[in-house]
Amino acid sequence: MARRRILIFFSDTGGGHRAAANALCDAFEHTFPNRFEIKLVDGFTECAPFPFNHIPDTYFPLTTYAPWLWGALFYTSNARASVPVSATFDDFILRSGCARVLRKYNPDLVISVHPLINRAPCNALKNINPDVPFVTVVTDLFDAHGLWFSAAADLVIVPTQGAYERGLRWKFPREKLRVIGQPISLKFALQAPAETMHELRARLKLRRDDFTVLLVGGGEGMGPLRSIARALNHSHLLIQLVIITGRNEKLKRQLEELSWQIPVSIQGFVTNMPDWMRASDLVITKAGPGTIMETLAAGKPMILSSYLRGQEEGNVHFVQEMGIGVLRPNAQKIVRQLRAWLDGAHGQLLEMQANAKRSARPNAAIEIAQEIARLVDNSV
Repeated sequence: MARRRILIFFSDTGGGHRAAANALCDAFEHTFPNRFEIKLVDGFTECAPFPFNHIPDTYFPLTTYAPWLWGALFYTSNARASVPVSATFDDFILRSGCARVLRKYNPDLVISVHPLINRAPCNALKNINPDVPFVTVVTDLFDAHGLWFSAAADLVIVPTQGAYERGLRWKFPREKLRVIGQPISLKFALQAPAETMHELRARLKLRRDDFTVLLVGGGEGMGPLRSIARALNHSHLLIQLVIITGRNEKLKRQLEELSWQIPVSIQGFVTNMPDWMRASDLVITKAGPGTIMETLAAGKPMILSSYLRGQEEGNVHFVQEMGIGVLRPNAQKIVRQLRAWLDGAHGQLLEMQANAKRSARPNAAIEIAQEIARLVDNSV
């Protein structure tokens, strides 16, 4: 039997969209071995004309050096009056390229995991083959941008009830919305080895009994990792620190050159993030949706160290509303919060840990794949 073809549109504007797409690929292969052939397409680099095909190259410098501008772009494009204008512009620059890709691969189903590459491929698909289903998988945890709901999708899958309510506010049909979760790596879903915390820490070459703090900044090592690491190093707290710098080799070298007063393990890009999270007592991270949901899947409380204005503010709201972490937006506040917890407010950490385990949806990618597979079957 020929494998059914699925096309996933994403873009490397941050690591989260690619990570979600990869998680879905793995989930389809794990749940339905050899049944689907999946192709990932970066909608900007492969479908947009010059200069818009270079939009992914602007994401890191823009969010790092001009976050205020990023926030302004988010807010101005996310108003009731501006979303139709933004969607029309996206459609104008992307539809022709999306149509070319769709004709090339002739998919049986199309998925978008990016709000800016959503309406254009959907419109192109409906013109080419209206019987092929189009699915949007939203990766904003709470304040989902209106462009997520601007396409005439057959199904929109959202990660939380808050994102579902946003969809309703944008007048997306209730019967086409599903709350399933955020697609994250299957390594968080598949049963972990039967290791105790002490055994896991020993394998990772960590001290077995120390309170362990994991400091991460996503795949690109974004956020104020260096200032937080320096503050923790001079805090005199009885902790050991794990820092994962991702692909940021410059940051890794800078941290390795510091004179460390606390036990520290400095890692670059890792493929065993579930192990590092499960070996830790607390995770400090920027408010990226993927890392937040991975931290929940590991059952750990978190401190959010930073967030992108607009795009990630809803993620902060989600974390605080669910009682799974706190926002402490500078290094000094993070140290003060840690000291308060370690000096006597440990019960709050335990409560957040329980809330995290209760809120976790580690199997979301598998559940999404199962939901989408039904659409493919029904389209035969």
